[in-house]
Amino acid sequence: MRIVFCTKGNRLLPSSRTRAHLVADFLRTQGYDAESHHIITRPWWNLSMKRAQDLIKNTKLLASVKKNDVLYLHKITDQVDFMVLVLLRKWIGGRGFIVDFDDAIFLPTWNRAVKAWIMVRNADAVVVGSHYLQEYALRHNPRSYVISAPIDTVDLYKPAAKRIVDDRVRIGWTGTPGHYENMKLLLEPLRRLVTNGYRVVFVQLGGGDKINELLSSVQGLQIEYIPQVAWDQPIEVIAIMQQFDIGVMPLQRTEVNRGKDAWKAKEYMGCGVATILSNWGENPYVVTNDVNGILVDSEDDWYESFKKLVEDRAFRKKIGDASRDHMEAEYSYKAFVPKFLSATKLGA
Repeated sequence: MRIVFCTKGNRLLPSSRTRAHLVADFLRTQGYDAESHHIITRPWWNLSMKRAQDLIKNTKLLASVKKNDVLYLHKITDQVDFMVLVLLRKWIGGRGFIVDFDDAIFLPTWNRAVKAWIMVRNADAVVVGSHYLQEYALRHNPRSYVISAPIDTVDLYKPAAKRIVDDRVRIGWTGTPGHYENMKLLLEPLRRLVTNGYRVVFVQLGGGDKINELLSSVQGLQIEYIPQVAWDQPIEVIAIMQQFDIGVMPLQRTEVNRGKDAWKAKEYMGCGVATILSNWGENPYVVTNDVNGILVDSEDDWYESFKKLVEDRAFRKKIGDASRDHMEAEYSYKAFVPKFLSATKLGA
């Protein structure tokens, strides 16, 4: 039996990497016949030779997936040609598929909503990254499950063996340019920290120049900006995160953000980093406030949480250690595999 992951993105796209490519890699170490394929998106109006070649290649790929194999689709709603092939395979050949998504793929336009509805309704099972997405999926498919993307707490995500010796507290964030509006939530709290004389440095891992310019508007804030790393080589990214004293995951209260998996926070927490998160979306399902993380609702909350963690190293360590234990127990590959096998019926 094969498990064939087909993804929206390659290993550089965080969601495809964590929910498909790396999962396939891990399953192979456990003796499963698993593989992952990036399905290239081409505009429907682009009648090119490359599109025709893609169609032939994808037809052959789907033909190779036997009835008792598992076809696992991660965010396949933009690849219209491939989506049609999958549906014809289901309607004519009776060969099912599993749909996986960790963003609100049904927002914000009607055509996205229609494509998401078609795929979710026809799937044998739906796997989502948050409870909000499950609420949507259950309206169209009763076999819908929340399974968070796992983190490798054995070989990758773990506390630093050796830390940077510095009298400044390192507040860290990693993300993409799409988080520009979310990062605005940090400006006033960071400004207050600097104004009140706290020695902090903000480590920006990725995110682009626009976010760096935004953070640089906080007068006096020291920033370490790391614009580029080998995102498909997790060990390089994690080595930077391990040096965070505090990790942050700010989210504006939007419907799109409600659907996001708390992946960023889980990365910090797996490294034993005390993490502050907006009290929104999936975050309160992942974190117990003041036990293994800190949930905040306002700029004042952000500032007071920063202040407490900066001032109290013992509390910072306590939160970080508890978050690490929580990741090992609930979000490691050891915890993930039984849930995955149950949803895909591989464990039956």
